[in-house]
Amino acid sequence: MHRFALALAGAFALSPAALAEPALVNGCRIEPATNCSFAKLAGASLRGADLREASLHGAVLTGADLREANLELADLQVANLSNADLRGARCEKAHLFAVDGRGAQLQGAILRNVSLVDAQLEGANLQGADVTGANFSSANLAGATWIDGRVCAAGSVGECK
Repeated sequence: MHRFALALAGAFALSPAALAEPALVNGCRIEPATNCSFAKLAGASLRGADLREASLHGAVLTGADLREANLELADLQVANLSNADLRGARCEKAHLFAVDGRGAQLQGAILRNVSLVDAQLEGANLQGADVTGANFSSANLAGATWIDGRVCAAGSVGECK
């Protein structure tokens, strides 16, 4: 009987990862659909974080490590992502209206169907990013490295020239 109880308990045991609470960074719970609008997350280590459908509206993510993070459908409008590392991040259908992405590393990021209207992307690196269906209307791309590796000229607004 004791052996059966141990086998049954083992069959329903949760892994330590499943039991772990979501990380808390400066009062922001790092989990899908979280509300961390205007959170102060400058320099935060959020590599691989699952922030699908999260509200990070107006958040300060200056220099944050968001490599390979899942930001699908996240609201990052007017957020500060300057010098943030978003290499390999999944940002499909994210709202990036008026985001400050100066100097951001976006190599290989999935930016399909995102709105980057009025974004500040001077000096950002978008090499290898998937920008299919992305809207760059009025986005400042001066000095940005475009998806094909060329550097956008001064005065590049809405498209890389």
